[in-house]
Amino acid sequence: MIRCLPCSLLVLLVAASARAQTPPVPAVHITPAEVAAFLETAVAKNLIDQPIKSVDVHGGRALVAMLHRDQAESGALIHERVTETYYILHGSGTIVTGGTLGGTAKPTDLSKFGAGPSLAGTRQGGESRRVGPGDTIIIPAGTPHSFSALDSPISYLVFRFDPGK
Repeated sequence: MIRCLPCSLLVLLVAASARAQTPPVPAVHITPAEVAAFLETAVAKNLIDQPIKSVDVHGGRALVAMLHRDQAESGALIHERVTETYYILHGSGTIVTGGTLGGTAKPTDLSKFGAGPSLAGTRQGGESRRVGPGDTIIIPAGTPHSFSALDSPISYLVFRFDPGK
C-alpha cells in the first residue's frame, strides 16, 4: 500500500492541475442602456418575453430576459427545471404563485426563451401578492405562476437558471 500512496498523490495532482487550467466562465455585463433598448423594443413590437443575454455557468445556464405585459395572464405556467427570479422595473399588479394546474395542463417548450420544458394551464389555488417597482420574486422550478391582475402595463427583468443545460 505504501507504493500506491505516491501514485494516488500523482493522480490527485494531475486532476487538480487539469481543474486549475479550466478557464473561468467570463462575466456578462448588461448595461442600463441595453435594458432600456430591450424594453423599448418589447413595447414597440408587443413582445412579452425577450432574452437579453445568457451564459453557460458551472452547474447549468444563466439567462436574463426582459418581460413586458400589457394585460394579465389568462392561464399559468410551470417550468419543469428552470428557476426564475423577477425584478419589477415599472408597473404593478398581482402575481399568484403556488397551487396546482388543473387537468387541462399542456406541455409547451419555452426553450427559445430560456424557460425550457414547461406546462401551461389553468391555475387552481395559490398565494396572491401585490408587486411593484423594486420587488423581487423567486419562483422555484415546478411552481405554478401568473399575473392575475395588472394595474398598468408591467415590465420586469427575469433571471433564469436552468441546471439541465
